[in-house]
Amino acid sequence: MVEQTPPEQSNHLERWLPAGLIASLILFHAVNNWLWLSKNLVIRGWDRIGALVNSLFYHETLSSLSLTALFKATVQDEIRPPLFGLSMALMYGPFGVSPDVAIMVNVVYWVLLLGASYGLGARLGGRRLGLLTTILVAFIPLVYAMSRYSYFEFSLTALTVLSLYLLQASQRLEKRGTSVLLGLSLGCGLLIKRTFPLFVVGALVVVLLQARLPRRLWSLVRSRPRLPWRNLALAAVGGLALAALWYLPNREMAQTLPAGSWLLPLWSILAASSLFFLLQPASVVSNAFASGSIALSLASLWYLPHSDFVQRALRAGWGVSDPRGRFVDWGDPATYTDYLRSIIYGFSPFYVLLLVLVLGALVLYWLRQRRRPWPTPWWDWDWWAVLVSLAVAYGLLSSSIYKEHRAITPLLPSLGLILAAALLKLPWRRWRTFLIVVAVLFGIVQFFTVSYTGPRALAWRTSFPVPWLKRTGLFALGPYLETPDSGTNDPAFWIADDVLPLVETTRQRQGRETASLAVVADSSHVHLGMLAYDQLAHYPALELGDPTRDRAAEDAYAALFDYDYVLLLENKNRRPIVREVEALILHQRRARFKQVFEEIWRFELPDGSIAHLYQHRDGASP
Repeated sequence: MVEQTPPEQSNHLERWLPAGLIASLILFHAVNNWLWLSKNLVIRGWDRIGALVNSLFYHETLSSLSLTALFKATVQDEIRPPLFGLSMALMYGPFGVSPDVAIMVNVVYWVLLLGASYGLGARLGGRRLGLLTTILVAFIPLVYAMSRYSYFEFSLTALTVLSLYLLQASQRLEKRGTSVLLGLSLGCGLLIKRTFPLFVVGALVVVLLQARLPRRLWSLVRSRPRLPWRNLALAAVGGLALAALWYLPNREMAQTLPAGSWLLPLWSILAASSLFFLLQPASVVSNAFASGSIALSLASLWYLPHSDFVQRALRAGWGVSDPRGRFVDWGDPATYTDYLRSIIYGFSPFYVLLLVLVLGALVLYWLRQRRRPWPTPWWDWDWWAVLVSLAVAYGLLSSSIYKEHRAITPLLPSLGLILAAALLKLPWRRWRTFLIVVAVLFGIVQFFTVSYTGPRALAWRTSFPVPWLKRTGLFALGPYLETPDSGTNDPAFWIADDVLPLVETTRQRQGRETASLAVVADSSHVHLGMLAYDQLAHYPALELGDPTRDRAAEDAYAALFDYDYVLLLENKNRRPIVREVEALILHQRRARFKQVFEEIWRFELPDGSIAHLYQHRDGASP
């Protein structure tokens, strides 16, 4: 006789299933990210190392916790909003200072991403859609790849999905508490990266229109309501008090910022508006304005002090007054398809093909059955927020001069949601079950194939060249989908662990208080930034410099003689000025250079370039 599970026990299991699934996936990625990072020594490029170096500055600023330190930490980076860097810095206190510890903060963003993915799916299609969406999002290649780097895109993705979920959970801004949380989420997203609005503006417009906000607002204006002077006064006093608490202890620092003395009244107005709308009775209008003002108030902590961010964003994003003369070529088809290629590789060719096939089958089925996926009236469909946000973000990104594959990462969870919904909508039960199982199992197999050196051979064996996509196949291949310890991440590329200890040991042996190191190198693996994190974290007595910055070649070469050590990369340098100084050292001024410097270390890197470390000869005249 088969024992049946009691109904109350079955309900209990169903209630805890989403939390158990989310916790299991978070633990899975936390363990694998730590394993991946422990194998990975190489930190390539400037953006990754730049974010890590900034986290050290945040950590130093917050070493004495106070309002002044918090204010300085919030505004100290003139180019990037502070939230992700601050969150990395907070990891150092309990876990120690290292790049791996900093990047593991992405586990927190995994919690937000997977929790919001389940919530968004459940809101749009029930528990089954929430569960399947969570699994598929967890196994999107570019999503989990970004969680292993110090790029901003993973945290940006988490805040994007969280905001989309809260938009749905607010029931079109009818729920006060959720609308407040939405404002906090939007504000935090803006404090992650300036591109955040691109990914949520479409959904915001749709929800505001579906909530009939313009009509409600017009009706409110026509009714000529009496101003609640008491609430207005309370909000004004409270806003001024909050702004003064933030501004006055830091007024000397604030005066050095572009907005200067305007910061106090502007922050007061924003804080007062937030308090005023929170004091009003809950309604769609008051909730919408409360949510928006909270978002702007939170974001203003960085954006108002750096009021030139608009100019920077237009230049970096759309080439307005770009010194390099970059512009959007509207006649080039690649302008519209570059990010489509990024989506195919980032979402994985298999998932893209599966999505196309399943959507095609559903469209044919609905045409034959004369059915449509949206309700009546058509504009009231909850899915429009997700679909429009996807389309608007893709259009805005495509119109930009910024063409980085990782930029589309925040779009990918929406595609995972659409794929999950399409699979569950299939009317043929056996095919539906089969394809769901295939999608989940393939995602798990692809995870290990993409992530580790041994299984990567399977991806290459099943790949083939495609002109438009370069090389593709069954499994995802492309930029950022890297193994931790092979290819471009070969540990032999990482020379910081050789150079810095050697210079520090020599400095200590010679009894010097400091030692200076000039870096004449600019490749993806060897450059000044590559050494900067370890130098700041572990070798404070060493001073790094790049004499090729803002100098002509002859002047840069002459400046080398003021340094105690010179690190030179032979070949593979990208900047012409660095190549010119390299030629002066190795060829044109070789004899003179050898009179003053002696080579104490030399290493050939896997790409054929050679790193040389020179020490200033004692007693040599500059």
